[in-house]
Amino acid sequence: MTCGVKWISQLLDAHSMAPRLKSSTKLLTIFAVFYLAAPKVFGEVKITGVESPLLENVRAHLTLNQESCDAPGWRVQQRRRDLDKQVKAALQAFGHYQPEISHQFSQNEKCWLLNLNITPGSAVMFRNVDIKIEDEPENMPLALQELFAAPRFTRNLQLNHQLYDNYKTALMDTARALGYWQATFTKSTLAIYPEELAADVYLHLYLGPRYRFGAYEFPEIYFDESLLHRLAEPVKGKYYSSEDVQETYSRLQGSDYFRQVLVTPLVSDDKTDLVVPLQVDLALNNRHSFGAGVGYSTDQGTRIRGDYRNRYLNTAGHNFGAFALWSQRLRQLSGLYRMPRRDAANEWLEFGAGYREEETTSYSTTNKSTTARIITAMPHDWVMNVGLNIFNERYVIGDAPIDNKTLVIPGIGFSWSSADETARQNRGLRFEAGLTASHNHWKSDIDYLQGYTRSKFVIAPTKKLRLISRFEIAGTLMDDFTDLPPSVRFFTGGDNSIRGYEYNSVGTVNENGEVIGGGKLAVGSAELDYLLFKSWSVSTFYDAGDAFDTEPELKTSWGVGARWYSPVGALRLDIAFPQQSENDYRIHLSVGADL
Repeated sequence: MTCGVKWISQLLDAHSMAPRLKSSTKLLTIFAVFYLAAPKVFGEVKITGVESPLLENVRAHLTLNQESCDAPGWRVQQRRRDLDKQVKAALQAFGHYQPEISHQFSQNEKCWLLNLNITPGSAVMFRNVDIKIEDEPENMPLALQELFAAPRFTRNLQLNHQLYDNYKTALMDTARALGYWQATFTKSTLAIYPEELAADVYLHLYLGPRYRFGAYEFPEIYFDESLLHRLAEPVKGKYYSSEDVQETYSRLQGSDYFRQVLVTPLVSDDKTDLVVPLQVDLALNNRHSFGAGVGYSTDQGTRIRGDYRNRYLNTAGHNFGAFALWSQRLRQLSGLYRMPRRDAANEWLEFGAGYREEETTSYSTTNKSTTARIITAMPHDWVMNVGLNIFNERYVIGDAPIDNKTLVIPGIGFSWSSADETARQNRGLRFEAGLTASHNHWKSDIDYLQGYTRSKFVIAPTKKLRLISRFEIAGTLMDDFTDLPPSVRFFTGGDNSIRGYEYNSVGTVNENGEVIGGGKLAVGSAELDYLLFKSWSVSTFYDAGDAFDTEPELKTSWGVGARWYSPVGALRLDIAFPQQSENDYRIHLSVGADL
């Protein structure tokens, strides 16, 4: 009974102390937070006798730099004992093996100070450099040839351990990336003789046999395996290359069929098995995709768009997309059915249909069309498209009466592009050229032959400055261009043409002063863009061009602009000053990639 009463008494005492314990805990917590958040004051290390990059390397090696003014004395003393060893290690990395080091340490009530004086001494130089492949193959890959032909260190060059380590790693990494999976160094020595100020390098690489690609190992997935092989591109039997592995990944990922792609080389432990199969793991993307948006551009005004895509209609990879756009000047509805061909990542057979209404200051048109195209991949990243476009267009240009044309237009086009995959592209080139024709022999209402070429490039002379230039030249062979409907007649002016002029408001004028376009086109632009902040730049530009029949009367403009590189693309705001217009200036707002 007595024990029970004592236990209850202790419990009550503890309970009565709980509020005081909670209060003390709160105070301790607050004190700890303020203590940890308060900025620490660190001691000072003054270093004399060396300059960059030695100076930075010495500072990086000194652990004393990490100690604050209120650090425990025993720890500061321990750091001081390691001082000479750390300085020597920092200097030896750059070949200085015989330094003279002196230091003076002082400490008062406020903090500590270290004065460190270093005389690095003469540097060790590379003397004998012996680099070779012991079993050099007849057709050694170019990347390895270049590495061995131009090593990153030579005789009489100052010793730099990082150069040696990087070069040695590059040799092995390159060999493995090219399929020499049994490559090994039979001799790998960096011998240093500080008294002689000399270092000898011996790197002897044994490549061994070169592996070849085996078969793909695809998972059981919705698509036919034949489509997966055409998407990935055949590699079986080729010499192994990490670039080909990356290309396989890029082709599968870029197809838009998959939300996740993983390509794993399966290298066998058996040294006699010189084949590397590629294991491919795939996760299907969502079959259906919907998109919608509201925006504004100077050319079209307020715009609302919507799109739908079925990424895979069947196991052969056929897909379908529909697009709708409504704006103040343009209404459009279109659909496109695509079927992958032999090179399934780059070659397609396309069938499309569309309806389009457009009104500008120069014309009003309604166009109903059907198209068929064959897209073919060519060597050196060129793409060719051959197609047929059949459309009926009802239109009014200027004060001319309403007209109606049905055209059957076969055509061929070529394109090539290469660019940085960044929001602000610092390098890139896009080129397009094509030829189309119409003739009454195939039930077209008019006869003509039309050709075009377009190009745009981006170069960056410095990290912040870019030059962006574009040009477009086109022409039509026919007796009278005024027989052409607006969709195949040339107009210019607008956000992506000659800024400062309204969209498609530049061209030949009739006797009433109304713009009626032209049978030929010449447009050029040059722009300088300077990066101010991470996602902002300013630019200045000059545009010139005309849509004409016989001789061009160039319309020119200059201006300034600002660019914001948003997650969805570059947003461009330009103020352009036209030189042959009644308007003093025009503001242009647009969004999209530079190329």
